[in-house]
Amino acid sequence: MTDASHIVAFMWLEALVTVVLIGGLLRIHRPAVRLGWSRQGGAREAAIGLGALPLLFLVTIGVGAAFQWLCPPCVTEQNPLLNIVRTGIDLALFLVSSLFVGGFKEELQRAFVLTRFRSHLGGVWVGLTVWTVVFGALHSLQGFDKAVAAGALGLVFGLVYIWRGKLLAPMVAHSLYDVVTLIIFWWTIHTPGRL
Repeated sequence: MTDASHIVAFMWLEALVTVVLIGGLLRIHRPAVRLGWSRQGGAREAAIGLGALPLLFLVTIGVGAAFQWLCPPCVTEQNPLLNIVRTGIDLALFLVSSLFVGGFKEELQRAFVLTRFRSHLGGVWVGLTVWTVVFGALHSLQGFDKAVAAGALGLVFGLVYIWRGKLLAPMVAHSLYDVVTLIIFWWTIHTPGRL
């Protein structure tokens, strides 16, 4: 097994455990808890998720520029997670994981947390604040600046979920952001002189 396959296996295991736990909790509290699963308006929600993609990259570029300007020593030159992606198989593993772990599990988890805060823990805005910080902290392995950027992206995903009240738009946005980021990374590493 490569480093990438170990990381991906761990990510999938953690994601499966999280999804099973959320599923169990939702089953216990059904029908009081609704996370926004809906078959209606799927194309519109997917289009909103796709439309959020430029904003997500602007947020990433903005956070990166702010760190370059305000705190250059805090800038992580190389993302240790992306550096594990060395072969085409590694890339394929991470791309598939982006869809399930990033797009599905993390957005399901965010919707669950926001819904619980809305109902029982001080309101959706408190939940959004808390989960934005937690989401950023969970990405700290990638560096402090990358964790702040992840938190900012999590804030956007959360705002989209609150605005729409449905899971599909933030799931599409998150999945596409992760996939495009991986492809850009792969392209720049394996195509010298590009970008």
